[in-house]
Amino acid sequence: MDHDSDTWLQETHAEHQDLKDTADAKTTVDMALGVLATRYHLPADCGRDILRALSDNLGKQLPATAGEILKWGLGQPLRPEVEEELQKLLP
Repeated sequence: MDHDSDTWLQETHAEHQDLKDTADAKTTVDMALGVLATRYHLPADCGRDILRALSDNLGKQLPATAGEILKWGLGQPLRPEVEEELQKLLP
């Protein structure tokens, strides 16, 4: 392989990884919305607003907060500060 082909391959791999990471983050957020909708009988738009506000209040990125909610949906306890913030945001 010449240098240009090697560079192209590395760039293509990096782009593929970025797309995969984005898809994984979206899936995590969507699944967390399902947890909120199921536990609190929330419509999707309300759940999304709550998840965004929770993320902002915790100073975390949306996928990280969604990951915590998803783990909670799978039986792990929420950290006390996450639970407290979530309770403040629920209708």
